[in-house]
Amino acid sequence: MKPYLLPLLLLGVAAPASAEPGEEGQTIVVTAVPVADTEPALRECLARHCPPKEDIDATLAHAENLFVGGDYAEARRVARRSIRRNDRHAAALPVDVADLYRAYSRINAHLGDGEPYRRATYAIRSTLKKGLPQDDPRILGADFEIAGMYASMKELDRARRVYEEIEQKATKRGRPDLAATARVRAAWLYELEGYRDLARPALSAVAADKAPAARLARLTALILLARLDRQEGKDASSNALIESLKGQVGPRPVMLFAPRIKIDRGIDPSAGGPVTRLMNGDNYRDTWVDIGFWVTPEGRVADAEVLRSGSKPDWVKPLMRSIEGRIYSPPADPAGSYRVERYTQTALWMQVTGTRLEQRSPETRTEYLDLTAEPAKSTR
Repeated sequence: MKPYLLPLLLLGVAAPASAEPGEEGQTIVVTAVPVADTEPALRECLARHCPPKEDIDATLAHAENLFVGGDYAEARRVARRSIRRNDRHAAALPVDVADLYRAYSRINAHLGDGEPYRRATYAIRSTLKKGLPQDDPRILGADFEIAGMYASMKELDRARRVYEEIEQKATKRGRPDLAATARVRAAWLYELEGYRDLARPALSAVAADKAPAARLARLTALILLARLDRQEGKDASSNALIESLKGQVGPRPVMLFAPRIKIDRGIDPSAGGPVTRLMNGDNYRDTWVDIGFWVTPEGRVADAEVLRSGSKPDWVKPLMRSIEGRIYSPPADPAGSYRVERYTQTALWMQVTGTRLEQRSPETRTEYLDLTAEPAKSTR
């Protein structure tokens, strides 16, 4: 399995708040309200024909609880039913309805249902366009989500085209910050494609841009260049970057480097043989895990542990080794920062050539969500 996950997470440092790009750093806010409360709350809301916004809020609370509890299928059903009820209110509640589609898209990604994931991600943008001014930066943010969706599905040519379109739109609309963000993400696609000789100069060009509007994109480029250096055994650039980032990147620590994840549960399509031999028999039921860990004041990981998991988390050891080897920017809180992250092992559904059968792709994938509601106060 190629490590597409962590590079996308690294790109999250340059996400401008006004754009809300969604390919990485996805966050579910854990409310600590049990399913036993959110389920009757949604049922009561629907029984009294509550206003659409209340319906959406109750839906998201319950669907998120179900997801965090590992019941992905029911979470998807809850979100889908609410979309059917509330899609017609997109013009009046574009952001709220878009949030429904966003939740639905992420649940489908974790279930490995690629086509619903794709459609829902596009629906985020079309929903926002129904009720927001066409120059609203949140619409460009939805374009980032589309590009991120294609990158996560390894359709890198399509992702690049979307980033190029974002750069053009952002430039025309006077948003050089978003244009720079699109440039750095497009530059990193070269590395994902295996063209480091193209990735380095493209990242260096962004890193050399000293314009104030390009500050976040420049920081991302420097982080990614340092990551490439560290992979090649050159630690000086990342060590210097850690020092320079103290107090500069906000309350949440930013991941600067992570060792490659080497998880191999898939089937090698290059090995030959009949098509049916390449069909993945794993149903990926409950293949999720929540990992908690501290980011220390020095930017290192400590006390990483599995907090809970679904069935058979046999793929977790290499993931844990990668997490334990991460390097972060120093947290704003001198006591450190506690993180909780959800990982789901899955594979996309695909139609088997020459048949009407749908089976899992022979290549596994790891989906990620940040379950940390906010930086926690340390009691260590």
